[in-house]
Amino acid sequence: MSQGSQQNGAPPVGLQTATSDTSQAPPNGSPQVGSPANNDPLSGQPETGSIGMFYAFRIPNYRLLWVGNALTSVAMWIQQTTMGWVVYDLTGSGSLLGGVNAVRTIPTVLMTPIAGVASDRISRNAIVATSQVALFLCTFLLAVALMLNKAEVWHLFAFSILAGAANAFNMPARQTMVFDVVPRNLLPNAIALSNLAFSVARTIGPMVGGALIVAFGPANNFFIQSFAYLGVMITVLMIRFPARNQAPSKKQSFFRDMAEGYSFAFKDPQARLLIFMSVINPLFLIPLHLALLPIYAKTIFEGGASSLGIMLGAIGFGGFFGGLLTASLNKVDQRGLLQIIALLIYSLSQAAFSIVGAVTGQLWLAVPFLSLAGAAESLFNTTNQTVLQFLAPDHLRGRLVSVLQLGPMIMPLGILNAGIFADIVGAPTVGAALSFMAFAVGVAILIFSPRMRNLRLSQLGSEPEQDPHAGVRVH
Repeated sequence: MSQGSQQNGAPPVGLQTATSDTSQAPPNGSPQVGSPANNDPLSGQPETGSIGMFYAFRIPNYRLLWVGNALTSVAMWIQQTTMGWVVYDLTGSGSLLGGVNAVRTIPTVLMTPIAGVASDRISRNAIVATSQVALFLCTFLLAVALMLNKAEVWHLFAFSILAGAANAFNMPARQTMVFDVVPRNLLPNAIALSNLAFSVARTIGPMVGGALIVAFGPANNFFIQSFAYLGVMITVLMIRFPARNQAPSKKQSFFRDMAEGYSFAFKDPQARLLIFMSVINPLFLIPLHLALLPIYAKTIFEGGASSLGIMLGAIGFGGFFGGLLTASLNKVDQRGLLQIIALLIYSLSQAAFSIVGAVTGQLWLAVPFLSLAGAAESLFNTTNQTVLQFLAPDHLRGRLVSVLQLGPMIMPLGILNAGIFADIVGAPTVGAALSFMAFAVGVAILIFSPRMRNLRLSQLGSEPEQDPHAGVRVH
């Protein structure tokens, strides 16, 4: 036990040693958290401020969850890369390529609110496991159709819709599962490491997808993806989940549950502000990555696909180190201020990239600013998700997280505007203007929103003594 814990006469919050009472089990028959059947007592656990960068990996259940997150993220990026290749190879149409990608948003819009309620009412590991089975079947069947040369355009649209529906249910459940397996004072570290898995996947997924196409062909690529989804299902089923704290018993309809979640999201002033913060990225900053970087590569840096790959790789490289930085910031309690600072660095870095690129025309001078932007983006997004999940009551967490899944719906608007104005005034001008708009919003929040500026993680959510994870095994 750490010195601070000995002085206080109690273990750190959320990391108490297991009790010997195993006479009571939760109603659902799951092993009681802290019972010898599920966990060993802790020994020598640090205070929150001394938690190391990778400390959450000491929890076996979290390791399984993280591996599943990494596998499913890499598979999704490989899938997007391969699908783009297959669509264009079969049709030769850029419009159809855009259409197949666009229909993936339909299930997100229609099903994410339902998925949020399901995540709060149904076993989350069951939701994730079921979604992985659905993804396995869809991917396997498409692989068979490609192998037999029977794939048609409508198969690709159907696959995108079904895969989008499975992911619409998968994401809210998966993002909130960390609260089911990790003690409260390890949550910032665990959430940051989970987002690190997404950053790594974003960097290596397209590269791995392209290599698999070359090595095995599109059909075998989809076969590999399908078995990766089965692997994710196995890791989820291996996790031993404690019983969840539930809201005071009250029967209400599915749609009332949905309305309750969205009512909290938009009526609670802190939740409303955090959701507003989450919109800034897809509206002002991500459009530079998706709409403008191809223009930079061709017209500003006079390169081609290799220049685009370098820029996208720089963002992913920065995101990886931003994830590591976020995982190490366990002593930082002022997460509202941290999020604002990350937004300011993120937006200024992208503005600097646009200006330096336009003035010098030299990729090597401009690309370091993209790496800095990627690091700040990772810090910004992870902090936003962490604070919002801490803010949510246990019985509403899935619904509140599902609201964040609707944020990317705004992205097409930002991309469309960026593309239109790039044709009129040029990509560097648009990139700099959008970045400075995001910077101005960040400055306004810093000056005029003491609620956000003074937001502390320790003041959010349930009281520490309500943490159900006493005795979680760590080794």
